[in-house]
Amino acid sequence: MQTTTDRLELARGQAFDYAIEQGGPPSRAEDFAGEYVCVLEDRATELRYPDLPAPTPEEVWFS
Repeated sequence: MQTTTDRLELARGQAFDYAIEQGGPPSRAEDFAGEYVCVLEDRATELRYPDLPAPTPEEVWFS
């Protein structure tokens, strides 16, 4: 069974990989990955329609 921490670590890795693909330096990619996890944590506590998926790294990158 996957825990919330596991999901956030997986999301962090995906965001880091995405930022590297965009040509950013590793330090900026790590910053972005941390920001992305914060967005996911904030969204997890929002009251919103439950069927909406979490934002992808691409959606957060461009916002």
